[in-house]
Amino acid sequence: MTPNPFLPPHADVADKAALPPQAPPAVRRACRLVVASMFLGLVTLVPGVAAPSPEDAQVPVFITLAIVALFGGVTIWLVFAVHRGAPWARWALLAYLALGWVLSGMQFMDEFLRSPVSGMIEVVCIAMEFAACGMLFFGSGAAWFAALARVRLAARTGR
Repeated sequence: MTPNPFLPPHADVADKAALPPQAPPAVRRACRLVVASMFLGLVTLVPGVAAPSPEDAQVPVFITLAIVALFGGVTIWLVFAVHRGAPWARWALLAYLALGWVLSGMQFMDEFLRSPVSGMIEVVCIAMEFAACGMLFFGSGAAWFAALARVRLAARTGR
């Protein structure tokens, strides 16, 4: 049978699940806060800002730079993944930051007594990170990640 040339072409006109727009301002602000906290925390590595403990061993500069590059790279990678809306990234960022909070909290009083400036910088950094996590898990940040999850589920199930 020959197709009828007068019939209109067939096209799937069902609404596809539209991707939510780019990251909302709260998510962008949270990402900026985490990066700013990272750079503010680097100030504590400047000689004279943080007083070293007498029992601390001298660490060569290249090892310090390698550690800063490693953890800075992980932070930037997680922030970019959060900004792109990766579903696992905000949880990974929360766990990563929380581990830092626990580790810095264990030595906070000693550090604060040795160098109040360094201790205050640490408090400000933790407050910035805590606020960033609040923006990611509540309000428009949480709504955006939930919308992304619905779109991904709809794409997987074909609905």
